[in-house]
Amino acid sequence: GVYTQPNIRMFNVGSRIFSKDRKINENEETISKLINDYQIQLKEGSVIKKDLERIFISTVEEFYYTERNGNKAKCLLIRLPYKSLEPFRNIRGAFVGHLERKLNLQVYVVAYRQILSKRVKTPGIKKRPISRTLTHVYDKMLEDVTLPSTIVGRQIRVQTDGTQTIKVFLDPLDKEKMEDRLDSMSEAYKKLTARKVRFLFAKPTKFQKQLAEFKKKQTQA
Repeated sequence: GVYTQPNIRMFNVGSRIFSKDRKINENEETISKLINDYQIQLKEGSVIKKDLERIFISTVEEFYYTERNGNKAKCLLIRLPYKSLEPFRNIRGAFVGHLERKLNLQVYVVAYRQILSKRVKTPGIKKRPISRTLTHVYDKMLEDVTLPSTIVGRQIRVQTDGTQTIKVFLDPLDKEKMEDRLDSMSEAYKKLTARKVRFLFAKPTKFQKQLAEFKKKQTQA
C-alpha cells in the first residue's frame, strides 16, 4: 500500500509518514508506532479514533533546550501535512498528552504551510494570498507552538544593530499549565523560523485574578 499525492510525497500506510523518497528516522518510527498503538487501543466509534485516523506525519525532529536548573532537555517537533491540522486540533490535548506521557518529554506539533515569495510569479495566481505570506505563516506557526494557550499581546523592539527582540504575551490564566514550557517553546519556534522569541504571561486583570483564585480553590477542594 503506497498512496501517491500530487505533491510527490509518498505515504506509507503502515507508518502513516509522508516522505520524499528519504529514509525515515528513528523518532518518526517511534511517533508513528505510538499513534498506531493509541488508535488500536481506542474503542470503535470513539471521536478521538476518528480524528486520529486522519492525522499523518511529515517529519519528526528532535531539539534541546536548557532548563532553569541548567540541564539540557530533549523535545520533539512534529510537522503534519496541512490537511491533518483540523483533526489534530480537535484532539490536541489527548494526542499530545498521550505522546508526552509515553515519551516523558515535551512534544510540539505544527502544520506545514506553503510560503509564496512575492518575487516569484506562480502560474495561475495573479495575487499572492495573505495565507501564503511569510508573516502569516510565521504567525500561524507561533499559534501552533503556543497551544493550548492563547496569545494576547506582542512587543517587537528593533536594536541599533537591526536585530529584533520579540516578546509574546500569553493568557495569564494559563500560567500554571504553561510555565514549564516557556523555554522549550522559544527553542521550538527558533527551530522553525530562526527567530528568537521570549514568551511571558500578560498581567492579569482584576477579573482574571479572581477567576484564577476560584479555579485554585476548586482544584484544592
